[in-house]
Amino acid sequence: MRTAAVFFIMLISALAIAEEVERYPARPIRYIVASAPGGIADITARVLGPVLAKALRQPVVVENRPAGGVMVGGDLVAKAPPDGYMLLSVTPQIAIVPSMNRNFLFDPRKDLAPVALVGLIPNVLVVNARTPAHTVGELVELARRNPGKLNYSSTGQGTSVHLAAELLKYHSKISIVHVPYRGAAAAMNALIAGEVDMMVESMLPLLPHIRSGKIRPLAVTTAQRVPQLPQVPTMAESGFPGFEMSGWTGVATTGGTPAAVVERLEAEIRNALASPEAGEVLVRAGVSLHFLGARDFASFLDFEIDKFAHAIRHADAKIE
Repeated sequence: MRTAAVFFIMLISALAIAEEVERYPARPIRYIVASAPGGIADITARVLGPVLAKALRQPVVVENRPAGGVMVGGDLVAKAPPDGYMLLSVTPQIAIVPSMNRNFLFDPRKDLAPVALVGLIPNVLVVNARTPAHTVGELVELARRNPGKLNYSSTGQGTSVHLAAELLKYHSKISIVHVPYRGAAAAMNALIAGEVDMMVESMLPLLPHIRSGKIRPLAVTTAQRVPQLPQVPTMAESGFPGFEMSGWTGVATTGGTPAAVVERLEAEIRNALASPEAGEVLVRAGVSLHFLGARDFASFLDFEIDKFAHAIRHADAKIE
């Protein structure tokens, strides 16, 4: 009798879950951004949110949770009920920070369910206009002739652009000095002023300074050349095969969320990116649209976590 009662309870529970999935979404969805307003994670959420709300016929409320960054904001989503009512705007930080902090609160691979990759943000290796190097090869040779004398700026320790420069340093066996700044504007101003020799940064804020001649692009870190800089080769074309480290933006939810809910969200994000309200706006914000569904995004995230772990092992990034 007890076995029958347990089976009955399990059946009722399963039916309730199935009904909840069938009705999804039946209430507002929270869209967590684990950073301050203005960054690509925030832009992605604020562009996709209204389009998803219209398609899902429920409010999608964007919430910025910058305190503690991806550690705290991500943990909020990771520990939520696995029902698809809480989304997380994800960027490379979700793949970087676990390797830099021994006390990271959750496992992105287990505790989050990837929903969709939205797009890539091309990075560009640039030098000050007075730096004599015009190619990556020339820059590497210059650094080898002057070990420890060239330096590069970044937007901070452990960022994807910092680690991209560290990978160049590792693969080319050169000695260059990292000078972190608080934000992209300060790092860029240092480069333009000649306080540093080079930097890797996302393409969009670099374009005006490239076009004005204040800085010189040597290579893009994407797998293919980018339309905005068609004359600039990739790192692979510059003698570093397999070197790819772009920014990216995507959407995740709580691990264990029913597949049907993830598939619904995935489909609506795909549709949103095909719409002018979302796709064209993201492109203007510097995103190269590159949709991956849940399964492919999970594989992509695995690769990114391993890649950044490798970069961190060979960088001066602090492990806390």
